[in-house]
Amino acid sequence: MVVLSILAAVAMPKFFTRSEFDVFGFKQEIQQSLRFAQKSAVAKRRMVCVAVASNTLTLQYATAYGAGSCNQSLIDPSSGSAWSQAAPSGVSITALSFTYDALGKPSFSSAQTLAVTAGSLTQNVVIEAETGYVR
Repeated sequence: MVVLSILAAVAMPKFFTRSEFDVFGFKQEIQQSLRFAQKSAVAKRRMVCVAVASNTLTLQYATAYGAGSCNQSLIDPSSGSAWSQAAPSGVSITALSFTYDALGKPSFSSAQTLAVTAGSLTQNVVIEAETGYVR
């Protein structure tokens, strides 16, 4: 029992750190946001713009069909405010900007990878080019 107590107090914190949970959690938030952006593009039949910069993901859409730029923020249904995901402290993400067209297809021609990183830990979010599938 004493040995288990020592292991629990000393060794277990080495296996799981806060940054591992932050990276994994933020990766899932990014995946969910990208899926929401694609579904919104199809549902609204409008272009949706995805911008990842300064460790923040934002989503906007074009208010008119066929418009070449996004000028209105997508609304987060849970909060009622503009859709924005900020990385937790110590977590970074690679910058990337692209659009989903009205059919949900992304604007790039080859798969893109967003790397969510904290220290030496990296989780990748991959967006397929032809289908927009996020994994």
